[in-house]
Amino acid sequence: MKKGENYISWVGAYTTVMFSMIFLTVLSLVLSALEAVRVSAVRMEAEIACAVACEAFLSQYQPQVQARYGLYLVDRDGLDTLFLKQFIEDNCGGGDVGKSSSSAGWFSPQLEAVAIDGEISLAYEDFRYLEKQISDYMTISQGAEYGQEILNRITGISLTDVQEDQRQIASDMDQLGREAQINKAKAEQEAKNADSEGNGLQDTSSQKEEIIEVEDPRENISNMLKYPILNLVMGGNVSSAVLDTSELSQITPAENDEGQIRGFMDYRDVADQMENSSGNLISSIKSVSQEFLVDCYILHAFKNVSVPDKVSGICFDSSGEERQNQERVCLTGVSALEYEVEYIICGKASDGGNLQNIVNRISLIRMVMNMAYLMQSPAKSAAAHGAAAALSTAVMMPFLEQLIYMLILAAWAYGEALIDCRSLLEGKKVPFMKNDATWTLSLNQLSHIGSSQLSGYAGENGEEKGLSYEDYLRLFLLGVSKEKKYIRLMNLIEANTHLEAGGENFSVADSVFGISFCADFTFSPIFFGGKAGKYEHHVRKSAAY
Repeated sequence: MKKGENYISWVGAYTTVMFSMIFLTVLSLVLSALEAVRVSAVRMEAEIACAVACEAFLSQYQPQVQARYGLYLVDRDGLDTLFLKQFIEDNCGGGDVGKSSSSAGWFSPQLEAVAIDGEISLAYEDFRYLEKQISDYMTISQGAEYGQEILNRITGISLTDVQEDQRQIASDMDQLGREAQINKAKAEQEAKNADSEGNGLQDTSSQKEEIIEVEDPRENISNMLKYPILNLVMGGNVSSAVLDTSELSQITPAENDEGQIRGFMDYRDVADQMENSSGNLISSIKSVSQEFLVDCYILHAFKNVSVPDKVSGICFDSSGEERQNQERVCLTGVSALEYEVEYIICGKASDGGNLQNIVNRISLIRMVMNMAYLMQSPAKSAAAHGAAAALSTAVMMPFLEQLIYMLILAAWAYGEALIDCRSLLEGKKVPFMKNDATWTLSLNQLSHIGSSQLSGYAGENGEEKGLSYEDYLRLFLLGVSKEKKYIRLMNLIEANTHLEAGGENFSVADSVFGISFCADFTFSPIFFGGKAGKYEHHVRKSAAY
C-alpha cells in the first residue's frame, strides 16, 4: 500500500512539473508574441511620426510663391532639423533627448538623433521636379489639350530655315557687292586713263549735265536706322525698369546682343549684320513635352510688352484683376520688370535691353520673310528693278543695277518689317509669309515713312490669322537652354516675391521641393534592462511635392 502511495506521489509530481513547464512554455510564447507586437508597434509609431514630420515640413511652403505662381517651395531657414526633432518627439511622446529610457514609456520610442541628409533643390535631376510641378499645373488648369493647341499654332514654322535663308541672302549680297566693287574700280581706272590721255573730257561733262536726279528709296530708311529701332516701333514708350541682380540667388550670363542693320546704302551694312546674327533659332518641335509646357506657363504667368495690362502671376487675369485666392494671401502683383518673358529669353537686367534684343530679332526674321515675298511678286520685283536701273544709270554704272536691286528689296522688306514689329507689339497678328492682300508698304511710301506713320500703317491689312508677338516669344524660348530659362524664371519669382508682404526674405537658393532625413530611436525591452539591452531603430524618410 505504501508502495502505491509513493507511485501516486511521483505521478502527481511529474504531472505538476509537466504542466508547469507547459505553462511556462505557453507563457513565454505569449509574452514573446506580446513583446514582438509591442516592438512592431513602437517601430511603427516611429515610422508614422517620421512620415507625418515629412508632410509637416512640406506644409511650410512659401505662401506668396504658391498663391501668385502656383509653385510649392519650402524656404529652408536653418531651423529645419529642430522643427523635425520637435515634431517627431511631440508625436512619439518620447520626451527630450537625454532622458532615461524609462521616461519614454513601454509603448513610445525615444528619439536619439535626427539629421537631414538630402534635399531636392531647383536643379535636382535636371530641373525634373520644377518641370513636373509646372506641367501638372498647366495640364490641370488649362486642360490636357492646351499644349497641343498651342503647338498647332506654330507647327511648320521653322526658324532654322529662316536663318538659312538669311545667311544665303547675306552671301548673295556679299558676292554681288564684291563684283560691283571690282567693276567700279575698273570703270574708275578706265575713266582715269581716259582723262590722262585728254580724251572724252567734254563728253564726260556733257554726260554729267544730262544726269537726272533720281530719288533713292533706301535713303530715308537708312537715315532712320541711325537711331535704335526700338524708339521707332515703340514711339519712345519703353520701360526703364532694371532688375537688381544683387538680390538674386543666382544669375545667368545674358545672351549676345542682336544688333540692328545700320543702313542700306552700303551692301556691307546689310550682309555683315545678317551673316553675324546671334539669335539662337531652332526648328519647330513636333510634340508636347514637359519643357514645352513650361514655355506655355511662362507666357501664361509672366508679362510681356504686348499685354501691358497683364499682372505677373497665375492668380491675376488678363485685365489685372485678382482671381480667387485660395491661400488668402494679400498680393499686390508688383513686378521688378515690365517685360518679364523678354528677360527670360535674353537675360539682361534692363527692360530696354531685353526688348531691343527681341525687336532686332523679329525685325530680321520679318525682313527675310518679306524679301522672299518681294522676290516672288512680279509687280513689286519689277518696281524694284526699275528703281535700281534708274539709280545705276544716274551714276553711269549699269553694273551696279543688280546690287542696288537687292539693297532696295532689303530696304523695302525692312520697312515693312518695322510696320510688322509695331503691329506685333500692339498685340496684333502678322502672317508669317505675306501676300498681295496683306502687304502694307509701297515703294513710294518707303521714301517718306517715319515713326509717326508706322502706327498708321500697322495692322492696315492685318488678319486674324498669323503669328502674334507671343508666338514669336514662344519660338525664341525654344532656343534658350533649359538651365538659363529655368534659372531666369525663378529669378523673376524671387524678385517679385521680395516685393510682396511676407516674402522679403525669400531665397531660391535656400528653397527645396523636398527633403530626406534619418532618425535614430531607442526603446527599452520589458524583460531585461540596462543601457546595453536597448532596442535600436533607424528610420529614413523622404518626401517631395
